[in-house]
Amino acid sequence: MNKRLEFLESLLLATGTNKSQLAKIMGVSAQNIFTYFQRDDMKLSYAQEIASRLGCSVRFMLEKEDASSASATLLDLESLVSGKGLARLAFLRVAMGQYGIERKDLASKLGIGYTGVNRWFKVDDIAISYIYRIAELYGLKVKVNLKQNRLG
Repeated sequence: MNKRLEFLESLLLATGTNKSQLAKIMGVSAQNIFTYFQRDDMKLSYAQEIASRLGCSVRFMLEKEDASSASATLLDLESLVSGKGLARLAFLRVAMGQYGIERKDLASKLGIGYTGVNRWFKVDDIAISYIYRIAELYGLKVKVNLKQNRLG
């Protein structure tokens, strides 16, 4: 089974933060944090907020297993993010364009309504479990980059 939140567990370990401390940092009960990790899922926006409060940024990418074009994807992603402001789902837009994934096809394969997929882009958020399901359906690999934010 995938450990979808493994990147957050690694971040907690690297920062010496336990889940109870994270709950205090996030202003929620410890049970909320433990539930996210038990379900191994949360909204991408919440994962990014956790990373931010721990002094890091987190970015997702979807790429082919034998991706030789990863640098081009990253450049496309960087231009989307810097050109239009921070867009959480820029990586998904790039992957869909790069691999010819249509929204209607994606909705059908996921067993959700087309409006559900459109809503992700409208609110610019998605559950991390869907990122992994999309990757599995289209033979892609999920790559998670954690980057320490610079001070000053």
